[in-house]
Amino acid sequence: MNFSISKRVLYNALTTVVRAISPAAPVPSLSGVKIDVLTDRVILTGSDSNISIMTEIKESKADDPVQNELMILEEGSVVIDAKWIIEIVRKMSADIITFETIDGTLTLIKGGSIEFKINGMRAIDYPRIDFTIDTPSFKMNTKMLSDIVKQTAFACSDKETRPALTGVNFKAKDNTLLCNATDSYRLATKKFNVEYPDTFNITIPAKTLSEIHNTVADELEFNMAISDTKLFVSTGNTIIRTRLIEDQYPDTTRLIPPSFTQELKIDAKELLNAVDRASFIKSDGKSVVKMTINQETMDISTSNQEVGSSHETLSVISFTGNPITISCSGNYLIDAIRAISTKEVTLSFSGELRPIIITSDEDKSLVQLVSPVRTYN
Repeated sequence: MNFSISKRVLYNALTTVVRAISPAAPVPSLSGVKIDVLTDRVILTGSDSNISIMTEIKESKADDPVQNELMILEEGSVVIDAKWIIEIVRKMSADIITFETIDGTLTLIKGGSIEFKINGMRAIDYPRIDFTIDTPSFKMNTKMLSDIVKQTAFACSDKETRPALTGVNFKAKDNTLLCNATDSYRLATKKFNVEYPDTFNITIPAKTLSEIHNTVADELEFNMAISDTKLFVSTGNTIIRTRLIEDQYPDTTRLIPPSFTQELKIDAKELLNAVDRASFIKSDGKSVVKMTINQETMDISTSNQEVGSSHETLSVISFTGNPITISCSGNYLIDAIRAISTKEVTLSFSGELRPIIITSDEDKSLVQLVSPVRTYN
């Protein structure tokens, strides 16, 4: 293997594929970036066996707007530990970098007067990953994906006891895409009007969804293709392959009450800041805020026998129904308000032990749910 390439182009490609590499690689070779040098291109691959990213750098043509300075002298393959290759390329001062295997997997990386010799791993020991897309694909707007990540993914569970809850559920039917995330104590649901001809119901791991978003962030749209157990995302010269969560996703529609007995409209920033201040006082490591609401004010309080207590009163924009006192996780409430990100929010109630629904008149496509917490003070 022997090739030279623009440092900038190579570094950008490396930062893309290393997103898929985990520090706790299931096999030694997956701790590295696989480099395949063909007659007219260099292919880089990173994987943790659940998510895999491949990007290729083709030799530039004379009329290409971006010249990658790729020159291939000898074909070959090698795997180089991700933490070494990304740091070496980043620290190189030369504009052009040369890679050459000089003794088995020993790789010479050279730029100007700087050179490194790094022990690589055999490419034959790298797991075979098939990036062939053999199912129909459809286009997805990157802004839509960004909204899904920011407004729903935070509500996923980080516990593997219920695998389905560690991902965001995508359900497409009748030109509607519904995205749900829940850890069973809160729910974030986002609805889009789309023009997808297919019907599908898949659950994408939250971590994977974030990596996909990071990879396609600079594009206006990207392609998605779904098989029985895998999702393929492609844009430009990059393909992302990830496993789907196969456990059945719960029916979350039953979590949202059909009607409400109280409804509060309030300034989102004032509520967010007040809950943030109140959440400073925790009990057993958790922040629980109590909200007492009537037609004119909203009292927010917290207490802990060892630490003390807090109390703050806010003016409301409007409130309908009888006064109510209800408690919930301050952190969950903060996450929900931040996800909605509008000037005003509406909190709807149907009882002190029924879920709190947070919405906004400015964005009716997004619904946040926070479960109440029983308190005794």
